[in-house]
Amino acid sequence: MDSRRLTNLLIVATLTCAGCFAAKSPLNAPPASASSLTWVRYTDSAEGAFSMEVPVGWQVQGGMYRFGYFDVRWMMDVRSLDGKVIIRIDDPNVPPYVLPGPHSGPAGHAAIKPQMYQMMVEDYQQAQPYADSYAKHRFSSVCSPLAPRQSDWTPTMPAAWKSDATSTVTQATVTYDCATTDGPRVVAVYARNTLHPSSGLWQVDPIISIIAAPSVMSQAESMTQHMIDSWQENPQWAQYQQQMTNQGLAQIQTGFSQFMQQMQAYDQQRQAAMNQQVAGFEAQQNAQAQQVSSWGEMLTGLTTVADPATGTQFQIFSGPKANYYTNGSGVTINSNLSPGAGFHQVNQVGP
Repeated sequence: MDSRRLTNLLIVATLTCAGCFAAKSPLNAPPASASSLTWVRYTDSAEGAFSMEVPVGWQVQGGMYRFGYFDVRWMMDVRSLDGKVIIRIDDPNVPPYVLPGPHSGPAGHAAIKPQMYQMMVEDYQQAQPYADSYAKHRFSSVCSPLAPRQSDWTPTMPAAWKSDATSTVTQATVTYDCATTDGPRVVAVYARNTLHPSSGLWQVDPIISIIAAPSVMSQAESMTQHMIDSWQENPQWAQYQQQMTNQGLAQIQTGFSQFMQQMQAYDQQRQAAMNQQVAGFEAQQNAQAQQVSSWGEMLTGLTTVADPATGTQFQIFSGPKANYYTNGSGVTINSNLSPGAGFHQVNQVGP
């Protein structure tokens, strides 16, 4: 992530209150349950997109990350000051995905449209293998090793996060024992993968991860559910995002209109060139046809004549005499002189 994105989008807040960590609650004591903690509502300061309750006295890191007009991702990360519990809800490092195809390209490639979105081309993955891969990618450097264990935790999603009925949704939680330099930990990763068949898009939303000391894992799961239940979208931001969407669509439409104008000009040039080429070809073919016709007449001994009395043309067998005469009965004679009454001369056409 570059420094500009960190400066503009990553919002870090440390919330404290007097007496939260008095002698009766030293830093190395396990955190209280979700119901007994003091909570405060944290509002995303990047765009004011959402708010969520977070525990007072914990490190809080999060906000909205914008990758384009259509590509916005959020995260909320909280951790106890003793490091015994770290909870992350969603992850801006997880991009939206598009299925491989003739317009998107092969799997494993980036599908990026500047100012619009930054996606990856990938085949759809079920939630369980995706969560497993994410856990190993994120925690393998601090857990040595990651040992699978039985998982029975599935967070409940709020109504605002649920997908429409046409989408394909899978969800799964994977859990591991984790040995760290600071003692044993338990890692849990929940993923919900949603495929939108009509568009070929799919996303992992949310992706939730917890790493906590074994003795406080159940409290960490309860805290995570409390945070999820408290999530609220800012209606004003929803209107703002609709404006951003409209701007993005307008830019796409402008670009498409320019593209169509360029294609129209190209098509006109191409059509004119083709018409010129076809006209030249037809002229050449006509000339060849006339030549072939003349050759055919010479080879077969035919001569084309025109009758001045009727204006019609017809062919007769060629003869050695200079002139051709015909009468009203259709009799044609090749002769130097008129054959007699009833005959009139017809004129030879062409050479």
